[in-house]
Amino acid sequence: MTKILLVDDHPAICFALKVLLEKNPDFTVTTSSGENLLALLHRELPSLLILDLELKNADGLDLLPRIKHHFPALRVLVYTNQPAEIYALRTLKAGASGFINKSLALDRVEPVCQLLLDGYHCFPEETFTKVVEATEIKHDTRSLLASFSDREIAVLNYLKQGKSNKDIADRLALSNKTISTYKARMMKKSGFAHFEQLFDLIDTSEPET
Repeated sequence: MTKILLVDDHPAICFALKVLLEKNPDFTVTTSSGENLLALLHRELPSLLILDLELKNADGLDLLPRIKHHFPALRVLVYTNQPAEIYALRTLKAGASGFINKSLALDRVEPVCQLLLDGYHCFPEETFTKVVEATEIKHDTRSLLASFSDREIAVLNYLKQGKSNKDIADRLALSNKTISTYKARMMKKSGFAHFEQLFDLIDTSEPET
């Protein structure tokens, strides 16, 4: 028997979804309004958690990382009225295995639960498009940084720390003109309109000299 914990503070939704899910003879469903959720999870040890984001005493999105910290193998389906275009990717990053908006028909929930239990992820298609786009951006960032010389990276780090051209020139035993040349080269390589855009490419760690 597969244990499912349904966390939603709307009794009507809990009742309807419990009845629908338990038509599957392999499912047994426990419902909760979300109070003392971690303790309940420790007690019930479900295979799947169906979680609303809007709870009276807690925020589901805030709970997700804590739930996954204590139960890393737990499959979590977010079932919410919140718009997918805003929340689906956030819940994926927080550890959810799937996302369904409550505007969809109830009979869509059971097949998704089965897919999650089988190890799949189920999110709106645009969610994964955003993940791919973010991965491509990271790849482009790494490629751009790789095109910078060690000295250019050092200059960029110092500039991000708020140091002036003269300060950097003194630290690196270079002339102000050379620092300006490094900046111009980085701008040309990046194609950015403003030098400050380069700051987002690096961390704030002190460069080695």
